[in-house]
Amino acid sequence: MPKILSNDQQGQLERDGHTDAVDILTGEEVGRYRASLERFERNHPEHVAKLESKSEILAPWIVEIAETPRLLDLFEDLFGPNLMIRNMAWRMKKPDGRTFAGWHQDTAAYGANEMTPKYYLGALALSDCGPDDGCIQVIPGSHKGPTLPHQDRDDTASILARGQEITVSFDKSRIAPLALKPGQFALFDPAIIHSSGVNSGQDRRIILLISMIPTFARSITAKPSAMLVRGIDEFHNFAQEPRPEAECSPEAIAAWERLIRSKAKAVYAKSSVAPKAGYGGARSLLVD
Repeated sequence: MPKILSNDQQGQLERDGHTDAVDILTGEEVGRYRASLERFERNHPEHVAKLESKSEILAPWIVEIAETPRLLDLFEDLFGPNLMIRNMAWRMKKPDGRTFAGWHQDTAAYGANEMTPKYYLGALALSDCGPDDGCIQVIPGSHKGPTLPHQDRDDTASILARGQEITVSFDKSRIAPLALKPGQFALFDPAIIHSSGVNSGQDRRIILLISMIPTFARSITAKPSAMLVRGIDEFHNFAQEPRPEAECSPEAIAAWERLIRSKAKAVYAKSSVAPKAGYGGARSLLVD
């Protein structure tokens, strides 16, 4: 019996490559975690760019989000009771009508068969994330097609790691916005064609991208790292990530820098652009 995702919702994920919004956080939790984010930004401006990837290494309250029971129950419906965090990546857009993500597939940067079984990405909103706010939008069903040709672009307005965009035409007649209210969450397949427009609303768009995998998962190309957040790990296919004892402690920063070097090699291996600050490089964005 599913705990969170109904059979119809799991069918939608398989058929369309995404789910609609699911309630995960309460209003009180949204307020508390947004306050924690804003405190982080005030106290550690030199480390804000690091929130873009592997942010679970940096602060206990970020791990606490991952261990929200309803979020874990949702992923348990997909993968069973033994779960690890693969990545927690913050994506913020100021309401200035500038920052965007072009149409792309994550499989173009990470590989179509990087992980088995198939993993999913999820977007957790800590602010209103509708079409006016630059929410994620997808092409339902496109995850069943091939990975299309992409080109990397050194564009400071792009929120993407490599500024990647699809370079061939495709059917845009069925665009579906993944509109989220604060505290809501939606899953999508990394192979789905998706993008996000600029934020022309009144508030920052704050999304936390979450990738969670079962302990029996394995990477086909390498032995990456992950953090156990529910159950036990009997397989040891992933190096265990250290839990942060304090926000941006020297140990946490050193661990993040060590892990991000390995991740950046994979993300930028075939890229024509240099790594962003959020991946240990020097290239900055409008949002930094």
